Amino acid sequence: MANKPADPNAKAALNQMKLEIASELGIENSTEYGADKTSYHNGEIGGRVGGQMSKRLVAMGEEALLREYNSKK
Repeated sequence: MANKPADPNAKAALNQMKLEIASELGIENSTEYGADKTSYHNGEIGGRVGGQMSKRLVAMGEEALLREYNSKK
């Protein structure tokens, strides 16, 4: 089973979210993919951005579930 997004626009939306979160955290957007940095440094940055993305996606999912639940009452 392939890891494909359910919606073709999901990849672009997630990438946009990643860039916004990185900007909020003060992380520069580099097209060089951290080639001049250590793997430890790049992993540290990626972990912070990925962690924030996960938190926000879970919060968005919870809100959607609550809206759906409350609309059925």
